[in-house]
Amino acid sequence: MGNFLETIYDVLFKPRAAMEYIAEKKLTGQALVMFTIGMLVPVWAIYTGMKGSPGVAALGSMFAVQFIGSLFLWILGASVLNFIAELAGGRGTATGLFAALGFSHLPRVVVIPLGVIAALLPDSLSGVAFGIIGLIVAVWTLLLTVAAIRGSHGLSGSKAVLVLLAPLLALIGVTIAAVIFLGSALVQFPFHF
Repeated sequence: MGNFLETIYDVLFKPRAAMEYIAEKKLTGQALVMFTIGMLVPVWAIYTGMKGSPGVAALGSMFAVQFIGSLFLWILGASVLNFIAELAGGRGTATGLFAALGFSHLPRVVVIPLGVIAALLPDSLSGVAFGIIGLIVAVWTLLLTVAAIRGSHGLSGSKAVLVLLAPLLALIGVTIAAVIFLGSALVQFPFHF
């Protein structure tokens, strides 16, 4: 367990070097533990807050669906990002990237203590605090994901960001092409009223 805690410490304070080490050693077991903790802590906090409520029974099945779906997206994301990183000239493995991406779930664990602090604030400030916390966690997760891509494939920061944005840009391009295609097809379609 000490090695796992050292890895978490390194991810917090030396993310790029830590992600390089995680990818090189292919620490998939530790990554799976980090992923599971990142999934369990928020669900446990919700369960604790909902104890005695009628919706608690469904929480277990919701967690199972979320866990399986997130695991599938983690595997798919690692595969797609590995393919794109290799096209960008990266020298790494899919397993290494998979392990490094598992540690990008670390900010999920921090959400709960920060959420408790935000909930204790006056009502006028708690909404703003929750928004700021969400933004911090989202940016932190993105930074760790970029560090994972950089560390696992030896890419520069700008290339790692482009690798991360490539699937989104491809989706936007396909959507624009589909809209143009459907629009031109509708123009050619004869309307009879």
